[in-house]
Amino acid sequence: MASYQSISSTAASRLAGKNVLVVEDIWVVAKALQSLLEETGLVVSGPSATIGHAERLIAEQIPQLAVVDLKLKGEMAYGLIDCLYDRGVSVVAVSGLISTPPAKAAAIVQKPFSGAELIETLCNVVAAPTRES
Repeated sequence: MASYQSISSTAASRLAGKNVLVVEDIWVVAKALQSLLEETGLVVSGPSATIGHAERLIAEQIPQLAVVDLKLKGEMAYGLIDCLYDRGVSVVAVSGLISTPPAKAAAIVQKPFSGAELIETLCNVVAAPTRES
């Protein structure tokens, strides 16, 4: 993943202070995501490795954004993405194998991806017009 130095200051300013939930079951990837997002100025909730833990974090505080791996310890996260969407959260789904993209995800990033690609995607999601409830 790209380091903070390669992330533009414009991108960082668009995302600074926003709360993002990270749901990823591979510890090294989850920690790298957390580091990248925090260096960009986001406030990270998690990371969470399971759907159940992610649901508990959502119950405590609804994030503005979420980065969710589609396959978590053998479970598919489509229901979690639907739940986040229904609560007004913009979700960026990440996956190495995207057979069926989740309809309620704001964007999808194919693994492997760079930090700059993820940050650019998050910026585009934040800049997109908000959906009607």
